[in-house]
This record gives sequence, C-alpha cells and structure tokens, in this order.
Amino acid sequence: MGRRDRFVTVDGFELHYSEWGDRSDPPVLCVHGLSRNGRDFDPLARELEDDYWVLCPDMPGRGWSEWAEEPAERYTDAAMVEMLAGFCAELGLQQFRYVGTSMGGGLGMALAGLAMPEAVTHLVVNDVSPDPEGDATPEALGRIMEYVPTPPTVETVTELEDYYRDLYEGRFSEMTDDEWRRLALTSARRTDDGGIAPAYDPDILVDDGETADGDGDGESDDAGAADAPDPWDVWTAIDAEIMILRGQESEILPEAPFERMCETQPDAETLVVDCGHAPSLNVPAQIGPIREFLSD
Repeated sequence: MGRRDRFVTVDGFELHYSEWGDRSDPPVLCVHGLSRNGRDFDPLARELEDDYWVLCPDMPGRGWSEWAEEPAERYTDAAMVEMLAGFCAELGLQQFRYVGTSMGGGLGMALAGLAMPEAVTHLVVNDVSPDPEGDATPEALGRIMEYVPTPPTVETVTELEDYYRDLYEGRFSEMTDDEWRRLALTSARRTDDGGIAPAYDPDILVDDGETADGDGDGESDDAGAADAPDPWDVWTAIDAEIMILRGQESEILPEAPFERMCETQPDAETLVVDCGHAPSLNVPAQIGPIREFLSD
C-alpha cells in the first residue's frame, strides 16, 4: 500500500502523520527524536506494513505538523504525552505497539508507565534512559543545547545533506548515500527568503523546569519538573513487553544507565548496535529483531 500522508487535529492543533498498512491490522505507533520527524521510520514502516497499521506522527513543531504560538505550552514532554494520548483517541487506538527513538522513547515510557499503561502492549525504546539529563554525558547535552536552537539556513538541499552528515555521521548507524539524501529531503523546509532549513521550529527546546533529553538530535524530558514522578519509578512501573536498543558508543544512553534499565526490567529484550546515538532502524539487523519482538 505504501506511505500515505494524513492530518488530524488534536486539541485544536494540527498534526501530520505518515500512515502505512491496513487499518484493520494491529497498530504500531512510531515516535521520533527531538529535532527529527516521523519520516525517520520509513524503512521500518515499509517492512512492517504487511502485518501492521503503522502510524508515524510528526510531533508539534516538527515536519509538517503545526508550530506552536506558545512553545512552552506545546513542546514540553508533558504536553506531548497529552498530544499523543489525544492522537490515539482521535484514531481510536485502544491498544497498540510503540517504537520510540530517543525523545520518542521517553514519551513511550511515560505512556506505558503512567499515562496509558493498559494501552501499550509492546514498547521499543531506542537509545534513551528514563532520565537522560542525569545519564547522558555533559558533552552530548552541551552539543544538543548548542545546535538545536540554531539550525542553519542554506541555499541547496545538497548543503543541508552535508550539514546532516556532519551532525549525525558516526553517531547514527551506517547509512547509504541514498539514505542520507532521503534524510535531507524529508528533513527540509523552505524559508520565507527561499533558503533551505531543517524542518523544525528552533524553539522546540523549551526551558520550563524540565530536563534536556537527547537523540543525536536532542530532546526534552519533564523528569526534572518539581511535580513530576521519578522517571525511574515510571520505568519500573511499565508492565508492557519491552525491547531496549542501544548504540554501543552512545553518549545519550551510556553503559551504566543501560545496565540499570536491564536490571529494573529484567525481562526486557536488548539489542546493542555498533554506532553512537542512535540506531537508525534502517537495516535488517535492526528491523528483524524489532519485527520479531512486536509479533510476540
């Protein structure tokens, strides 16, 4: 069937999402990292669509979804968890499988461990801990804080591709030239003056008492908010089937918090990939184990 572009309004806010597969099949919800978008899951969704209804939304301020007039009201993790719950309600998702990369993994933990514990049957967490600000290296967090609010404007898509290669190559798992070109094309927007810029709102990295998360592209997590539950308690409370992916050289999910995640969820399946942050979910060695996990 291939990919279809869809739009849905949640709480007065328009979200874009890619839809794959048949609506009569079990749903799989795939959520991207901070400055990324739902098209990152094209390779995985293409392999899943024969058996699943795959939904890959652009979170607010990313891709083709609406930008927020008040970033602090829409771009916090708490707000995005509510947005995802509303998205599920609009599409009638009562139970679903979930795949989340970095920020998306953090949002999945919040759904499975707190907001919608009975809805998430399978949770794939791609290279993020429950408390990324506390667990990621200072260098990784500093890099996120530096580049996310200051995306470049260039003249051509080729220049944007060069920017992404410089930013992600050696961190994302290996991609072909065609895959880098696809990433650039699906991550680009035209500016008012005709330039090319990354397809996200530079204000997505809000500062409202929440912590900074990361995904080779950065993200935010409300675990540090004064009234928020302890993120490790949320992780421990998850009763869904769990799979954890980790980049062997990840600065966002170093070895110590990864081991703690495994110890507190001893039945979780794991996959360690030879990369940094984060596995791209683009090759059979990554897609195959995810597909097998989701089928259980």
